[in-house]
Amino acid sequence: MSNYLESKYLNLLSAQLQQFKRKNDTLWNFRCPYCGDSQTNENKARGYVFLKEASYIFKCHNCGQGASLNNLIKHVNPNLHKEYTMEKFKDGGRKVSNNAPAKTKPEFRFKKKANYLKTPLGKLKKISQLMPTHKAKRYVLSRRIPTNYHYKLFYAPKFYEFVNQCVPGKFPENEFDEARIIIPFIDKNENLIGFQGRALGKSDLKYITIMIDEDSPKIFGLDSVDLTQPVYVVEGPIDSMFINNAIAMAGADVSGLDKMSADYIFVYDNEPRSVEIVRRIDKTIDKNHSVVIFPNSIKEKDINDMIMSGLSVEQVSDIISNNTFQGLAAKAKLTEWRRV
Repeated sequence: MSNYLESKYLNLLSAQLQQFKRKNDTLWNFRCPYCGDSQTNENKARGYVFLKEASYIFKCHNCGQGASLNNLIKHVNPNLHKEYTMEKFKDGGRKVSNNAPAKTKPEFRFKKKANYLKTPLGKLKKISQLMPTHKAKRYVLSRRIPTNYHYKLFYAPKFYEFVNQCVPGKFPENEFDEARIIIPFIDKNENLIGFQGRALGKSDLKYITIMIDEDSPKIFGLDSVDLTQPVYVVEGPIDSMFINNAIAMAGADVSGLDKMSADYIFVYDNEPRSVEIVRRIDKTIDKNHSVVIFPNSIKEKDINDMIMSGLSVEQVSDIISNNTFQGLAAKAKLTEWRRV
């Protein structure tokens, strides 16, 4: 593989890598996307990509994380990883060679600004741009949201004002405006179709969902989901950030999925005493979908709670895989699990 291909994809990835710098032809430096690097000094960057034995590898000198360039790209941006894999395959997977043309000038193509960033959302700061001491960044870190999602979340210091910029007249002018974290709903064409605002302090409404396009499904994750693979369907956007190929219904009805054909696996909240959740699981089983019914050993309400209790992403993934049921087996498990 030529150095050109590595340079190209690291440059495409650079917008999502804080403090990104190219040190020389085979060395890049940036803040670690695995551990988030220093929590006290935002200028410290201890993640490196470098050439070793004809392969490019990543190493963080803060947390010790090591990875191939392939896995680094996959971790930070799964969609870009697909492009990288395709081009690498097309390129024949060549290793770096001293015989490769040294003077070839690569033609860099900069990705045009995504549609959703052309909206008022593009004027907000991303969570990835905030200092570790900022209240919004502290909240995201406290929920252990993966760092590769920090650039997908935004901070609105005046939430109702921001809503009115997106949907004029949605709220009356409010002198008691409040700050919220913005969780955007983006479709396959990178259009902003809606968003959730998550309160940072005490509020009667932890989440406020706003739809810009009322004809679009109220679903988070449409921009990155692969419908050719099994799709996990969870209730809240934050839960979906810990599972590969997941979407979140964000309060929408299951009928919102009718226009998208896929192999769905539903992961409802672990609330066996909730009449509504038991009813929804039962209805989903009747539609012949697979459902996850958590074992009695799991006491946490949802995926994020499991992560915050100390379980790793891999452990949660195993729990989900080992407790997925369909048809009569799902009916039997539901009867055993329910407490109403």
